[in-house]
Order: sequence, then C-alpha cells, then structure tokens
Amino acid sequence: MTKDLMAIYAGILLAFIGLLMITSWLRRRKKQELLFEQPLEALEFFGELLLQTNAFYVATTFANNSLERINAYGLGFRGKCQVLIFSEGVLILRDGEVPLAIDRADIFNVGSTQAVIDKAVESGGIISVDWNHDESQLSTHLRIVDTLEREKFLNTVSKVTLREATK
Repeated sequence: MTKDLMAIYAGILLAFIGLLMITSWLRRRKKQELLFEQPLEALEFFGELLLQTNAFYVATTFANNSLERINAYGLGFRGKCQVLIFSEGVLILRDGEVPLAIDRADIFNVGSTQAVIDKAVESGGIISVDWNHDESQLSTHLRIVDTLEREKFLNTVSKVTLREATK
C-alpha cells in the first residue's frame, strides 16, 4: 500500500511540475508577443537567388541576451531548415513552422559563435544573424555543419548586407 501511495504522489508531483513548465512557456510567449509584431514570412521583393543551403535552425534570441530564447510566433522551436539568400534578404524555411524572412536593410551584423542557449559546437560552428525588428534587436542562430557551406553563407550574406561577417 505504501508503494502505491508513493507512486500516486510522485505522479501528481510530476504532473504539477509539467503544468508549471507549460504555463511558464505560454506566459513567456505572450509577454514576448507584446514586445514586437510577427516577423515577415516573405520579403516584399526577393531579387536574385544567390545561395541555397540546408541548415539547422537553432533559435532566435534577443541580440543583447543570447541566453533568452524567443518563444513568440513559433520562433522557439529548433529544427531543420532551408536557408535561401536573395539579393534583398534572407529567407529561412523551417520544417513544420512558418517561414522567417529578414530584409537585408534590417540585418546589422552577421557572425559566428561557438555556443547559444543550450547548443555548443566547434569554434565558429553557429552562425548568428543579428537584425532589427520593430523596436527589438534579435539574433537568429543557424547551424550549417559543412565548413565550406558555412563560409559560402557568411561570404554571401556579407555581400548582400554590405557588412563583413565577424568571427
């Protein structure tokens, strides 16, 4: 009888902790949705396709705080994506999520880093695209595993934004 009672208490405790986690996630998402509107899903004018590559979407964070994940508008979920660089901006097609489009005029920095939130890789293995959206400065982090593709990406984005990528 004691083992059964302990199992019931443990189950209730786990359900309560799960409920707190979900509530916290939803509260954070609503708070962030008040800070800025939903990002673009497509560019007004794409221009010429300069590069297309497969990547992993790691996260979007606030530019000044790479440890705070943006949960709003579906930006909180990591996964595979396809990144297209056009002469007028960057389009990130995430599997199972709405696309994310960043106009080239909004990009203020592109660089590479080793770690963000809960992901750490080799030195320079994560690409960070820093961009302005409404009154917020955001960073979208991508992981391109192939070193040559990563360099091509950084060079192409640098040409589009007319800013040199930082390492």
